[in-house]
Amino acid sequence: MKRFMNCALIAIAMLGTVSCVSAEESATKATCPIAAGMEKLPKLAYMVGEESICCQESAKAKAKETGAKLVYLVGSKKFDSEATAFAGLVEETEKFVDQFSKPQECKVSGNISIGGQECSCSVMAGEIAQKVKKAMDAVAVSYKVGDKACNCPVEAQATAKSTGLKMKYVVNDEYTECEHTARLNVAKAKYHAALTAIAKPSDAAKTN
Repeated sequence: MKRFMNCALIAIAMLGTVSCVSAEESATKATCPIAAGMEKLPKLAYMVGEESICCQESAKAKAKETGAKLVYLVGSKKFDSEATAFAGLVEETEKFVDQFSKPQECKVSGNISIGGQECSCSVMAGEIAQKVKKAMDAVAVSYKVGDKACNCPVEAQATAKSTGLKMKYVVNDEYTECEHTARLNVAKAKYHAALTAIAKPSDAAKTN
């Protein structure tokens, strides 16, 4: 079943970005490279006074109980509201994914890091870079207005204007009317696609 998310449900989307996981879930993420990789994405955190809380609703309740201010965190950046924090999360996630896809050379060792892997061989680094780029390029946004689907934002906007219907952004199986949420979905989808591509054995390895 396809999921639908709009701007009115930003709070729900935000709740999904930080979670308190069980020991079993942690073990699964530790053994699955894709799950472990997804855990490295920027997340929202909540702070009330000096206490860090993983659940937004618990943080709100604590702030109300103590009278202390609820602060939203994305990395080291602090925000005063859900909306600004969510926008900050989108930007930081896009930066993280962009950085992940670019080869970085270590000035000390001379090794190249790409896709979370460090290589001493430039040929291997190039192969990983190609995998990452191909996987990320395959992720795209499409649009839907009523029952009409298209790949052109201009066409979708024109249809929305003429019909009075909302334009929806579609990324994989997720629908949203919110541009910020769509951007976050794209970044996460690109990152997941890259991790999946890297985790697959190369054709050369399959034949050995």
